[in-house]
Parts: sequence; C-alpha cells; structure tokens
Amino acid sequence: MESRITYPEEYKAEFLKSRDLHLSNGRVVSPEEIWDFLTREAPEKYPFAFERQKAFFGMTVSDDFGLPAALKSNYLALTLSDRMEELVKNGGHVAYVQGGQAVDPYTAAGFVGLRPALIGAWARGKIKGKTTTQEELGRKEDKERGYKNISFEACQTAGYEHIQEGDLQVDFVAPYSALRCSDISYGLEAHRHGRRVNEVSLFLGDYPMRRQAEKTWAVDYFAANLRKLVKEMDRISGRNTTEEDLRNTIKMHNKARRISMELADIWWNAPEPPSNGMDRSDLFILGNLEVHGDPVADMDILTEALESVRYRAQNHIRSPYIAENAKRLFVCGSCITLDNYRTEDRGGIVVGTDNAWSHASLLVEEEGDPYYNLAKATLSYPYEQGIKERAAWTIDQVKKSRADGLLFLYNWGCNTQSAVARAICDEVKAKTGLPTIVLENELIGLTPEQQHNRVAAFIEMVG
Repeated sequence: MESRITYPEEYKAEFLKSRDLHLSNGRVVSPEEIWDFLTREAPEKYPFAFERQKAFFGMTVSDDFGLPAALKSNYLALTLSDRMEELVKNGGHVAYVQGGQAVDPYTAAGFVGLRPALIGAWARGKIKGKTTTQEELGRKEDKERGYKNISFEACQTAGYEHIQEGDLQVDFVAPYSALRCSDISYGLEAHRHGRRVNEVSLFLGDYPMRRQAEKTWAVDYFAANLRKLVKEMDRISGRNTTEEDLRNTIKMHNKARRISMELADIWWNAPEPPSNGMDRSDLFILGNLEVHGDPVADMDILTEALESVRYRAQNHIRSPYIAENAKRLFVCGSCITLDNYRTEDRGGIVVGTDNAWSHASLLVEEEGDPYYNLAKATLSYPYEQGIKERAAWTIDQVKKSRADGLLFLYNWGCNTQSAVARAICDEVKAKTGLPTIVLENELIGLTPEQQHNRVAAFIEMVG
C-alpha cells in the first residue's frame, strides 16, 4: 500500500453525482469544486494531510474514495483555516469552547464555537506547504509555548497559546468547569493575566458536578449561567438572542443528534464495518454540528453519510483496507485516539469513542424554557459523571458497538483522565469480560512507536 494518498480518477464520475455542499454563509460548493480542491489545491497547501498512517485530528484525508461524505468532511477540515479567516474578516465571531458542552447556545447567538483541536488546526492551517515532519515539529513547538504560557503540569492540547499571542481573532474564551479536562482553570487564569486580557472576553461556565441534573437548584443555577453566556455574546456582537432563537437552534441540533444516533446504530450493527475507523469517528460526531465550524455544512454531510452507510450495511459492503474479522476496539479518553491507519494495518478497527460522542447521543427537551432544558441535558452528559455512572454508560456503548476490547488513552498532564482511567477499565472488564489497556500519550499528534507496538500487541491479544 502506498504511503501517500491520491484520488483515483475512476472514482471521480460517481463522486460528481453526489450532492452540493451548503455552507452557513450561503455559499454552495459543487462536487466538482470539492474534487478539484482535494486533488489539486489541497496536496500543495497541506502535503502532510495526505500521508497515510499519520493522525492529525481531522486533517488526515480518507482513503475510502467511494464514500462521498468522507471526502466532503475532508474538504471542510482542510478549508477550516481559510474559512475562519474569511469569517472574522467579514465581521463574524468565534468563541473558544472547552469542557462538557454542546455548541447550541453559540450557534443561537451567531458565534462559531471551536474546541481546542480546531483552534490548533486553524492556527497551523495558516502556514501552507508543510511536510509531515514540519507539522509534527509545529505541534511540539505549540506545546512548549503552552507550557510557558500556562503550566507544565497541565495537558497542553488546548491551543490557548494561539489566542494569547494574537495568532487568531478569537473574541470569547468560554469554557465550562466540567470533569473532562484538568487544564481549563489553568488556561482561563493564563488569559486573565495575559497580554490580551483587554481584547478577549472571558467567561467560565460554572458546572455543578456529581449527578446535579437530579437537583432542581443545580439545573436552575446552570441555566442562569447559560443566560449570562448568551448575554455576553450579545454584548460582543450587538445582537439580541431570544429564547425562540435558542429553542429553534436546539431543534436543529437535535435533528442532527438523532441522525447521528441512527447512523451509529446502523454502523454498529452492520455485518461488515461500512467505513474505516477515521471516517466513522468523523461522521458520528457530526451530530454535534461543531466539527468544521459550520453547522449547515455538517448537516448536509451527516444526511448524506446516513444514506451511504445504510446502503453499505444492507449490501454487506466492507470499507476498503479493513481486515476480514477485524478486531473491534472502543477507545476512551479526551482529545486523543489511535492512529486509525496503523491500527487497521494490524487487523483492528476503532468502532467507538466516548469523548464527543457523549453529548452527540443525548437529546435536549424542545418544549419549555430552552435554557433550563439545555442546562439539564448538559449536566446529564455521561462523560461528565462520576466513575460509576460514566463506566455504566461506557459499558452500554461497548456492548452496542460490539467491541472486542477497550483502550483508555490520555495525554500526559491530563490529571482528570489519568485519575479515572484504571477504575473505569476495571469496571468495564468486570461487567463485560473484555480485555482492557491504559495508555499514556506523550504528545498530541506525535504517537511514539512504543505506543503503536503496544496497540498491535493488544490487538493480537484480543484475537
């Protein structure tokens, strides 16, 4: 198998029959434009993205050329930086989000909510022509700068340094104090004392923990936080976001979440894996309408993905390069996953993750006070619960995905995930009998050979 991914001409005619892609700014992108970008422009701009067996959080293109939704998702990932630059140039607003939250309130207020990985992709995407080595070194430099700006004790995956140094025009830093990340408080405090403290608005969504969705006072309290969040965005933009705006946005996001859950159900129950692991992950979490900074485009791709995956499942079509009887792996942990290409070369496939899937798989009540409903849903996200509750949900997802084994990965410095990893794995193993393994990652985007070897040995053990 060649190490570089190129698009075979024989797939072009069928791809050109697929649907146009609609963007939030009203632009319509034809399949011809997407194909031309992926085959001509993108390999020049981002050569590292076409390197098989490298994982760069959405900036690695798919080699499943017969899956139009995957190619369109790649198009959005590789145009993210240019689209965000155009957005802010035209007066649009971007919020940095982190923690256990859906982006419903940001969408309702006319903001684009970007998570840490997308902040990093936006910043690094501004530099064109990088090789794989240059991209990896750039990530290492980002992390070193993060150490200096925040603390060496924190997981440096957040991209705060790009906002601090003015690389990106981000208007609002608004994380939630949820359980998933231990660097939220570090990062917010760094901004409070940083050079851009008077340029970037700060807001901390104070997230009550430990089964607080069961307590009316906690839901009321967090709903009040959400109202403050939206008011602050309105102050920045000059808009007036109404309850009806938020209610309609919740309905739109719920539609996407329903499609995403249906997609997952079909994928998990298919006789053969209907996509590779990377595309499965990308397409499942489209239900959050946040993956590419464009909810309209994500909805387009999600709808098309559902049709393609259903067709493949019904016709027992296995995605190319996936081994027969591939070992099905479920992965836990924040901001991290396996290198899908290398995992699949060794006879495995990632069939599920818990991170972004947690809030893609939970609907928000649509009738009544939208702030209260969103607060209650947010406080109910399985990923943000205590160990027992999170483990119980993970066990359910492991069974639904028909996984053969579970891996819990965490980045060095993530105090939260490292603290719960072993306990959750032990609970899953006790209740399912499946083998589990805990792996610490040295640096986001740079997967050491030792980790690949341990994953390969785990796949053999599962087999």
